[in-house]
Amino acid sequence: MRHLPLLLCLTALSLTACDRQASPADASTGASPTEAASRVASAAVSGVLTDPASGAQCSGQDVAITRDGFDLVLNGDCGAVVISASDGAVNVDHAASVRVEGSQVTVLNSRVGDVEVRGADNTLNLTEVDALEISGDRNTVLARRIDRVTFSGASNVVNPDNTPALEDTGTGNRVM
Repeated sequence: MRHLPLLLCLTALSLTACDRQASPADASTGASPTEAASRVASAAVSGVLTDPASGAQCSGQDVAITRDGFDLVLNGDCGAVVISASDGAVNVDHAASVRVEGSQVTVLNSRVGDVEVRGADNTLNLTEVDALEISGDRNTVLARRIDRVTFSGASNVVNPDNTPALEDTGTGNRVM
């Protein structure tokens, strides 16, 4: 019990150090040093990078993008990338999966397992995709290879270099 004050002091100093280190990287996102330190602590506990700074290393972790107006580069192998924000762009090296729930989002990716697009008016420029499911409207997806496309939304366009398996229960969708 006599070491409790020392432990509390060290914890406070650690958070202060995190604040100072996170502050410059988060200046472009508008996050305060306290918010940045909170995200660092949260990621360490949960294994999910929430609203990371551009240039973040995924290291197999899942990523949650929740802040509108984002512009990010995610390096390395990511787990599941979930984008609930709108009006932004992300470049992801590799991901187990990508889900876009927001609108007016641009995603660039070289290799991803499954992609789900729930939002509207998004543009995805992908290289290789196992399964693509689009339930949103007016989305555009370009890819070199897509194994399977499932539409349930309306007025979506998918343009792969191959001919994927197709299921379309929506309206006005096209595979070119």
